[in-house]
Amino acid sequence: MADTYRWQDDGIKAVDPYEDWLLDTGAGYGFPFGPPNEAHCYTGTEASENFVAGDENPDAIYPTLYRPGGEQPSFRPFVLRESTVGRQRSSGRAFVHSTARTTEIKRRIGVPLRAASVNQSYAPDQSPDPSSTSGQSSVCTDGTSGAKVVIGVIDDGIAIANRRFQSELGSTRIDFAWVQDGDAESSSGVGSGLGLAFGREYTKADIDSALAQHTDALGATNEAALYRALGLVDSDKVMPNSLDGKAAHGTHVLDLAAGGDYESTSSDALDEDRIITVQVPAAVTWDTSGMGLDSFILAGVHYILDRADRIAPNLPVVINFSYGIFGGPHDGTSILEKAIDEIVTARNVRVAPTSVVLPSGNHHLERSHAVITDDDFKVGDCADDTASTPATAYCDLPWRVQPNDRTSSYLEIWMPKSGYDDGDIEVEVIPPITEEIPSQKLTGVVNNAVVLTRGAKAIARLSYDRHTPLSEDDERGRFMLTLAPTEVRSKEGVGNAGLKAAPNGLWTVRVIKRSGKDLSAPLHARIQRDASPFGYPALGRQSYFDDGAYRVYDREGKLEVQDNQSIVKRAGASNGLATGEVPVVVGGHVEATGRAALYSGYQTTNASLLEQSTSPFVSAESDRSPVFKGVRASGVNSGVSVALDGTSVAAPTITRAISNAYKTGVATDPVDELQAQAIAIEATRQAKGYFTPLDPDRQGVGRFPRGEIYSS
Repeated sequence: MADTYRWQDDGIKAVDPYEDWLLDTGAGYGFPFGPPNEAHCYTGTEASENFVAGDENPDAIYPTLYRPGGEQPSFRPFVLRESTVGRQRSSGRAFVHSTARTTEIKRRIGVPLRAASVNQSYAPDQSPDPSSTSGQSSVCTDGTSGAKVVIGVIDDGIAIANRRFQSELGSTRIDFAWVQDGDAESSSGVGSGLGLAFGREYTKADIDSALAQHTDALGATNEAALYRALGLVDSDKVMPNSLDGKAAHGTHVLDLAAGGDYESTSSDALDEDRIITVQVPAAVTWDTSGMGLDSFILAGVHYILDRADRIAPNLPVVINFSYGIFGGPHDGTSILEKAIDEIVTARNVRVAPTSVVLPSGNHHLERSHAVITDDDFKVGDCADDTASTPATAYCDLPWRVQPNDRTSSYLEIWMPKSGYDDGDIEVEVIPPITEEIPSQKLTGVVNNAVVLTRGAKAIARLSYDRHTPLSEDDERGRFMLTLAPTEVRSKEGVGNAGLKAAPNGLWTVRVIKRSGKDLSAPLHARIQRDASPFGYPALGRQSYFDDGAYRVYDREGKLEVQDNQSIVKRAGASNGLATGEVPVVVGGHVEATGRAALYSGYQTTNASLLEQSTSPFVSAESDRSPVFKGVRASGVNSGVSVALDGTSVAAPTITRAISNAYKTGVATDPVDELQAQAIAIEATRQAKGYFTPLDPDRQGVGRFPRGEIYSS
């Protein structure tokens, strides 16, 4: 008997729609977080404009927060002590203890951690105020007395034993390495989870000791055995082992940002660059919705800044985070963006120069972004229009969802920030005509949602909520349509009985505007990233807007890079984490031609953003030529070289440029120094007959070649 499709009310839920789908309504469609009978602890982020002492949740564990001037940050990550078994969602009981003395605390639940990674007895350190050196003793280890700059990298798959990160054989420049999903307690005896809320930390002494144990008399290190001994490669874990292969994203990025060759460079020079790494959980990297990023990345930023002060007081810090998402508000108001702006600004003002570098994104041609203005609406032809009611106006978003997609798909529609009232817009979902599924409308009632079921299982959810990360001034309405995978396969050992696939094909999302209403600003529709990241099983297939007016190729048969009259726009298809005030955003270009890489995104569609946020501030080499793709850097094992492309490999080149500027003392503001260097580089290019002109929208102030920076 064929399944019956039916829409039903999902009630009013004051919960983030990603959280609801992954942990409740759509639970079971995602990849496994771990073995089905293994306990987990949920992570999350809290936000408040007025945290006070004593308002911490007794059922939560809070990592050490970096507090320049002793000020309480407005955002704090946490992990719940309460454990859940298998796929059951946390009951939420852990939140009932919030005190009434405080202003409202906003919370967002994220990806769960294995309970073995959580230090249940952890209490945050009461670290001294980093802005004051009185009574503060640095925790310098051997080899760090000449430190001039700290380079922090937050990524996945960081090979801490690689010789590119040593100042001499057996002496690493990595002073602290935090593996966030490592075991809090380990039988290896190397590293410790005692000083962390979750995961495991390896200090320079730990890494040097492991290198000594796994290096023979001829100086050859068995790096694979070392990683197994430290638990960084474990075949018993469900999640992929990023270091169990030839290439790993984090190792490649760290080499570009801070790698060096001790056979050709003096150890004293190499020791000027100290390294702190944060390896995020594999589950966070694999989940491309970005739901789990906030708590882990924010905790990682606090960790890097705290540990930098333990190396030596007042050192400049550059943090590279080569991750990105397609969705989000793209106006600097996401939780992670505002949290990074706050803490980095505080350290810049009170302690020492601090920079964060992010890529501009790789989805310029992914057809993941649409812009709807008043001129794009058509009048009439809506089912509710009658002679007695004014004609409504509508605009259709043609969302092409691919077959054999084994991950969920997400479409966000963002309302204007001002001049908009809930109810001005409603959304109607018209499923593919290949299935007998009724259409469904949803009005803009806050936290309202409807669910499409196939048999007894939800396969889609349409919701409306108000994105409010902290201040009501940042509020924006958001419709979101979530679809189950279009292919559901049984997973050994994971309970997914009864899961149903969503139909693939063309889902029409009709945006209906209230009669007589003019938009104060365009609506932005964004499809979340769905393709599997590098080094992970290829489960997802990227959905896209399939608008007939969109031109894929130009007259010469090349991929078109400019926008036309289609509502689907390349402009604004940028990294949803890179629109804050603080980060230096980096685009990518092809060094042989000077042209922007086809995939390199940019942000120019929101005039309210600061100038630095409206486009990549600068570009760096991300492809050698149209034929030789990518940039070469270290693979997992020492001596192995691999080529990876994308703006994520352009960003660490600029991280190195900023660290060099800090190290030589030529700049306290990296933006000014980068601009000066870019002008000089562009002048040299033109003098050499480098014919491709600079594209300010996609390349910022200039194009940095990898070679010139590495020779400095």
